[in-house]
Formats: sequence, structure tokens, C-alpha cells
Amino acid sequence: MKIFKPKGGSHCGDTFRELVNIWESLGYCTVEESPNDFVWVGEPGNILLYDFPRLDDRVTPPGPFRYGIFGNTVPECEVCFPWIFWARSPKLLMQARETRLLDYSEREIESVFLGKIENGIQNQNRKNQDWSSAGIELFHCPIDKPGPDHYNYSKEEYLEKLRHSKFGLCLAGYGPKCNREIELLGMGVVPIFAPEVDNTYHEPLVEGVHFIRVNSPEEVKDKINSIDQNKWNEMHEAGQDWYERNASPKGSFETTKRIIEDNINE
Repeated sequence: MKIFKPKGGSHCGDTFRELVNIWESLGYCTVEESPNDFVWVGEPGNILLYDFPRLDDRVTPPGPFRYGIFGNTVPECEVCFPWIFWARSPKLLMQARETRLLDYSEREIESVFLGKIENGIQNQNRKNQDWSSAGIELFHCPIDKPGPDHYNYSKEEYLEKLRHSKFGLCLAGYGPKCNREIELLGMGVVPIFAPEVDNTYHEPLVEGVHFIRVNSPEEVKDKINSIDQNKWNEMHEAGQDWYERNASPKGSFETTKRIIEDNINE
């Protein structure tokens, strides 16, 4: 597979762009420079791999495309298909997973949310209800600005906190998905989805199998308390299987390739 990826542009190069670099390093694809701000398969203008969080915030749109595969917001279009999603730093998550994941009894943090508010849309998604009142054991969601409440976990420290947590709250980010869902699954945590969190994947996650859904902060503790160790183990294993098929370096590439092969006649 030949992928065209920009060297610069408005994207900072993490998330999916970093995952493409991993694919290339593993020999799954070749990479050439894209002439615009977007990622393409085959040639620019052919198969668009749309990795931006939203559809309405691009100063310069991708232009005409034959087919589109969308990681976050998926438009209703017969040539547009749901896809995979990724961590903020796929490389760090891949490295963190090289160390054994902890089992239920070794995870001393019952529940976790470590995030921040970087823009007005995140503020709307994360302050629409008082999630700090949900009883999450380790909850930290400051507005991203200098000060005593500034977010102060490194990316590595954040992943280690997840390694030691049983459940993790997911709130929508700048788009309806967030990197957190993939990071939680990658570190063996059972996700708790707030109402706005989207589950439009090529292989959607299944409520009660891979994740818990809550409608309000008041539901969180009851939902956690309803999951005993045996059920947690089942959900943990199901999450690992899904992650390997859809979000690991190999699984994410094979899923992308399968979407193209199953839906796009080249």
C-alpha cells in the first residue's frame, strides 16, 4: 500500500500521522509526501484517510476524493466509511504495552479520568455535566493554562496511571471520539462512555462487552459497582481482543486494508 502523508501543514504529526510512521517502519506500507494537508491511499484525490477530529474546522478542505475513510466524525455519504481510531501517541502506547498489563487485583485505582480542556468545544463536551461529582477516584480536568491547577502529567505518567486503573471515564474531545478510548483499551482499562462519546467504528465496540455507557455522573458508581471481578476480567479480555484487531499497529493497518478491499473496487 502506498500512502501519501504531508510532512508539515496544520497537523502536529502525532496520532494517526505517527501511526503511519509505525506502519512504514514495520514494512506494511510505503510513504510519500502529500501535496496538501491530508493523507491519501494510492494517489492524492483517490482514497482519503481523514484523520482530523471534525469536518467543519478545515480552512482548506481536502478537495474531491473518490472514497473517504473517516476516523472521527463520519459523514453520511455512500463513498464514506467508518474506520479505526488511535492514541495521542501510538508509539508511546505501543512501548507501554511491551510491559505486562496488570490484572484486576494489581490495579489499585478503581477509576480514572486524566484530561484537560484545550478549547471551547472540549469545554462544552466536558462541562455539560459535573463529571467531577461522579465519584471517579482519580479525576483531573483543568483548563489548559498556566497556574496551580495546570495539567501536570507527562504522557508516560498518564499511561502508567491507566495501567494501574480498573475503569476509565471517557468524555468527548474536540470530536465525538477521543484518543482516550483507545489508550484505555490499550492499557487494559474498562472504559465508561459518557453520552456524547461516539462508537462509529468499522467494528463498533459492544456495550456490556467492551465498555459501560452512562447518561449522567450519578450513574457512574452504580455501574462500576455492578461489575464484579469475573465480569471485569471478561470485559478486559474482550477489550484486548478488540484492540489487537482494530487499534494495534498490525490490526489498525489490516483493518484499513480490509475496509478498502471490501468496499472499494480499484
